[in-house]
Amino acid sequence: MISWLSKTCEHSGARLRSLLPVIVLLAMLSSTVPQEAPGFPRLSAYFDLGKPRRVLSKHQRWEGDQFPHTLSVLEMSRDGYRYWGWYGLNEGRGIGLARSNNLVYWVKYQKNPLLTNARWPSLLARVNPTDPDLLYVAYTRDYDTPTSYIVLATTRDGMHLTTLKSLVRPVTNQRNQNPNLFRDPQTGRFFLTWFRGNERSEIVSRSAVRIEDLDNAPEKVLVASDETVAAPTLLYLDRSVGPDHQRLGIYYLATEIYPHSEWQTKVFASDAADGDFKPVPGNPVLRSGRACLFQHIFQNRFYGYLCHEEPED
Repeated sequence: MISWLSKTCEHSGARLRSLLPVIVLLAMLSSTVPQEAPGFPRLSAYFDLGKPRRVLSKHQRWEGDQFPHTLSVLEMSRDGYRYWGWYGLNEGRGIGLARSNNLVYWVKYQKNPLLTNARWPSLLARVNPTDPDLLYVAYTRDYDTPTSYIVLATTRDGMHLTTLKSLVRPVTNQRNQNPNLFRDPQTGRFFLTWFRGNERSEIVSRSAVRIEDLDNAPEKVLVASDETVAAPTLLYLDRSVGPDHQRLGIYYLATEIYPHSEWQTKVFASDAADGDFKPVPGNPVLRSGRACLFQHIFQNRFYGYLCHEEPED
């Protein structure tokens, strides 16, 4: 199930509102008062997230016994919908499309799935200046094997995807999954951040000037742990946010953790997209089976979509 959360803070005289989705699509509204952490500018603490609200609950036949797990959203303004969201099912059966005009109420595309044997889509728009209508998609193949890997695809209409190449090639007995595509608004560089591991967890990053070159870019490990840490997504918060206007913008890295057999969300902060990420105050920012947070900002509001694991009863 996917949910979203919404939260508010001051933003140059306006209100910054945030949303969070989870395994079960939920939507929620909350107010946020980030606090200062040692070594980071003001607002390095994360949003104070409130109660989620469920979204994407209507089941489609192709989904079978699986359910929406993640939601990557772009502002498209096509076919009567302002926002388009691509979701992956929890066990990797495929990728579907849903659309909305308010980021809360979503309508699933009737011709889903867009792809099978695909999970965890992450999309970017306006990547190629010579072809601004082309969308880029990173997703996981062979999720339910110990040798999952990451693929890059493109689409013009958001519905028909063309696979280009493997971004992270298969490695025997090494899971490479949970891709997140991110364009740094400060440098213009493209980043691929993902989970790697079987016995040990790593959050790995690559960056390149061209998104097509991410497959051969150098790697950097951002977070490493003997415990579960996975599902990375990046968000840049501009320095103009906040009452005191911090000197630098902040990069938030959201991850999932699994202490005491409970999925939770842990957030890190840094002054660079592949910088020295440190945990923010108040972790975990989400508990009780809420994880896999996709972070977005639209119209100076923060929207988060996450997955919520609920008991069968």
